[in-house]
Amino acid sequence: MASNRSEKIADLLKREVSLILNKDVKDPRFQNLNITAVKVTDDIGIAYLYYTIIGKSIKKNESMIEERLLKKLSGMIRSKLSKSIEIRRVPKIIFKFDESIEYSKNIEQLLETLK
Repeated sequence: MASNRSEKIADLLKREVSLILNKDVKDPRFQNLNITAVKVTDDIGIAYLYYTIIGKSIKKNESMIEERLLKKLSGMIRSKLSKSIEIRRVPKIIFKFDESIEYSKNIEQLLETLK
């Protein structure tokens, strides 16, 4: 069960990382990147950031390429977070592609074919 503190930090990280991606990252590949959810471990050592790309359907292999680029970018994001938020230890950031939107689209398509 997630503690109240880890939930608050998850909300804070979601807001701050979104701001950093919008303001500080100039790479056009991350223009439409949207952080959908953040899950922080109870010890606040690792933060899993789930993302989607708005307006673009992504295949699994394309998301792996994006994750490699985001892994390289996570060090800079973590550094900026340490300067902008006041917590003792900034968690390690791991980006994961949010497959829930693609999953729901597939279910909708299957339901349409049943009608």
